[in-house]
Formats: sequence, structure tokens, C-alpha cells
Amino acid sequence: MKETSRRTVLVGAAAAMISLGLPASTAGAEPGQEEPPATAKEKRLAAGTCGMLGSAEVCVTAREVQDVTGLQYVITNSGTQPMTYTLWYEDTTGGPESGKVTETVKAGEVATGYFYGAIQHCFTLHVCEGDGTACITLGPVCGEIPSGW
Repeated sequence: MKETSRRTVLVGAAAAMISLGLPASTAGAEPGQEEPPATAKEKRLAAGTCGMLGSAEVCVTAREVQDVTGLQYVITNSGTQPMTYTLWYEDTTGGPESGKVTETVKAGEVATGYFYGAIQHCFTLHVCEGDGTACITLGPVCGEIPSGW
């Protein structure tokens, strides 16, 4: 039986440790190869955006949740009066518009809510003051493409 030198065992162990320490996408890669840059759509994924509507800041973010895109909106009323807002989304990828939702936010308080739309679609969020005199549109925001499926 051939005897393995101590040096061979140490070199093999070091190579195994290096391989285990690298991410899976890098461990098997050829030297000098880089992953392709992200596309424009991938760069805007899981996007969020905010805007001001009177004394309120309104933010919306999109995230893939199982088999839908979840849109989370947050309304922060920094005014001195309670405010009522009407919210709805449009699917900019060709899907339907949502129904309208009414949120009342007390002075100095925060309201959070959710809409759910088609997976891997992009959306704009429309927010209007209760009397309809002022409105803003946020987005489009898009959910991330699920990985590892």
C-alpha cells in the first residue's frame, strides 16, 4: 500500500477548505470568469419609493411573496389633524387595477397596509386625500425575481 505524504494531505486539506469557503457560484467557476452584470429590470427589483402628500409621507415597497407580489404601503401623518386617504394600485405590466382602500391616519401616527398583485409584475400606487383635492402616484415598483426555484 502506497503511503501518502504529510505534505500531500496538507495541500489537499487546504484546497478543500478554500473550496468550502467560496460561494457555490464561485467554487466551480473557471479562473478569470465573472458573473454577467444585472439587467436593468433586476436592478430595480424589490424597489421602494416615497413621496409627500400634504403633511404625510407615503412609501411603497414591492416583494415577491409565495405566488404573488406584495405591495406594502406606509403612511406617516406628521400633521396636527387626522387625515383620510384613498389608495389603489395599477398593474403596469398589463394586469388589472385594484379596488380602492380608505385609510384614516391620526395626527402623529403611522398606518401600514398591503395590496397583492400578480407575481413578477410592476405596480404604481395612487394615493389621494379623502376629499380628492390632492393625489400622488408612486412607482413603478417591482417585486424581485424569486431565486432558487
